[in-house]
Amino acid sequence: MKKTIFILLAICILSAVVLTVVVIKTKNNSLKETNQNTSIEKEEVITPPLPKPTNKEIIAKNLTLDNLTPEEVALFLELNPEKEAESPDVLARQVARLTTFSGLLQAANDQSVTIAPLFNAPDSFTLVENSVIERNNEKNTWHKLVKGDRVDLITLDGQVVKLVSSGLITKADLKDTVSEATSLPPELVEKILSGDTKDLEKDAITRIKTYLTSYYGIPAGTLDALFNGNFQISREMIEQLVLGRLLGSLATNDSSNSV
Repeated sequence: MKKTIFILLAICILSAVVLTVVVIKTKNNSLKETNQNTSIEKEEVITPPLPKPTNKEIIAKNLTLDNLTPEEVALFLELNPEKEAESPDVLARQVARLTTFSGLLQAANDQSVTIAPLFNAPDSFTLVENSVIERNNEKNTWHKLVKGDRVDLITLDGQVVKLVSSGLITKADLKDTVSEATSLPPELVEKILSGDTKDLEKDAITRIKTYLTSYYGIPAGTLDALFNGNFQISREMIEQLVLGRLLGSLATNDSSNSV
């Protein structure tokens, strides 16, 4: 009987020891798994995606031509410059296709311009709604282009992105400029430039003379003779005086540009 009780007691003690060992191992494993899960959770922190570059940024990065801004390219491509680029690679390839062409203007209409380089046959380029046209540093329409103007084109697949033209000051240029500066009607200015001063008021003539003398550098004596009907003063002389004043202004504003 005593022997049986001793055996049962030994079994109970052994079972308790085994159970204790199992519990300790289970706790250790649980701690290890918890630490591993914590490490995994730390490693899986998600970084928010970087914002996509804008159309303007993509164009500026790939634009290598002078006299053209990213905004003008975006306008031509009908893109919002500040909007995120939907296809940066495609836009970059488009910008890379921009090319330049220089020559003398042969013809212009609402659909195209024809340019003749010095030693090659003339070539035509398509004008579209978003084509930017400048003549003598002012934005203009194709109507103001003059045959023989020096023209620099920037094109994309044959379509004009920007056209920069320079040439002699025309009678129409003078009429518009003087009319805007003096607030006189264009019809009145046209009469003055044509020498028709019979019906003009004296103060209007005085304002015109003052403006042409101070802004364009035309001598007062030359204007007096012209307004008094002395048509021995040639139109070419007037144009040369006006052009000389314009070129002097350009040289003053940007000494790096040689005329």
